[in-house]
Amino acid sequence: MKIIYIGSPPLLTRGASAIHIFKMCSAFSQLGHRVTLYIPPYDRSVDIFSYYGVEQNFEIKTVVSPRNFLRQIIHGLCCVFYFAIKTPRADIVITRNIIFTFFSTVFLRVPTIYDGHHPLVNKVAEFFFNTFKGSRSLILFTTNSQGLADYYLKRGLPAGKLRVLHNGVELDKYIKSKTKAQARKITNLQAGNKIVLYSGNIYKGRGIDLLIDAACDFKNVLFLVLGGEQKDIDDYKKIVEAKKVENFKFLGFVGHNEVINYLYSADVLVMPYGGGMTIKSGTVASDFTSPIKLFEYMASKRVIVASKISSVLEILEDGKNAIMVEIDDLDSLKKGLRLALSNSSNSLKLADQAYRDVKKYTWKQRASKMLENV
Repeated sequence: MKIIYIGSPPLLTRGASAIHIFKMCSAFSQLGHRVTLYIPPYDRSVDIFSYYGVEQNFEIKTVVSPRNFLRQIIHGLCCVFYFAIKTPRADIVITRNIIFTFFSTVFLRVPTIYDGHHPLVNKVAEFFFNTFKGSRSLILFTTNSQGLADYYLKRGLPAGKLRVLHNGVELDKYIKSKTKAQARKITNLQAGNKIVLYSGNIYKGRGIDLLIDAACDFKNVLFLVLGGEQKDIDDYKKIVEAKKVENFKFLGFVGHNEVINYLYSADVLVMPYGGGMTIKSGTVASDFTSPIKLFEYMASKRVIVASKISSVLEILEDGKNAIMVEIDDLDSLKKGLRLALSNSSNSLKLADQAYRDVKKYTWKQRASKMLENV
């Protein structure tokens, strides 16, 4: 099929939205479809395919958009005008832009898949959703978690249009795994210490403060945080310094393709999300988040310690493929870390099962399921 993807994320930043969009476009192309991605303008001196760690197997077109809070709105509207004037040929349009979806389904009557990743952000978004949710041109509405699916079903989305498709991983990059020693040589991390690693953004409610407190009880273990916005890193560094936690370090941002070596460098991968965990917008997301890093954790064959937020429990099961701890509970987190660090045979068993389970969650499988019966 000829697929057009309308993507309006901030580009060349540390957010996960653009990563998701590029991975999906690459996956559609790997399935044999002809894909064109419409995105806002970006710095052309950067190899954007390499930046997001994907093969250059789809076409990119840029459509005007400001680099501010109006980006999503203006880019969606400009893509609508482009479609109205240019009428590009496409068998299907896929998008995460709710404004474009409103116009494409109600006025342009273009076969559209809306890929939902968060609840409706305001009354205007609610109006758009209520207007297009029953449109014949909305051929599918996907969500990345069951919690988010339930949210939209309660707001009148026809069940026949809904499909739950969790995020994924490029598993082929993890088939030839590295030993900890090999990975630490690449990342310049110490060979001796055991390492507990958190990877990803560190917005409010991600459990970093709890992890800092836990580190105090594991003096001989190195706690590392990979990623995060610099402002958030600086704020947490002040806490670390105030509490004199010497075994807690922030590695900062690395390119997406480099993350894998840090995951392989770890003994334990941790995701201590709190009940009030948020995404970049500040929206509380514990019921619907589908972190890309979760699937990367699973693919890396390292034991995972994660908190029992509902969306993560859709993927992980305590004692089967991970060690699950109570939400916002320091003692429970320390107990889980202690088990992961001290019982190597159990940790290996859990890590192996997580790797087997993640084979159901690849980007290519997500793309394939999205297009089933379409």
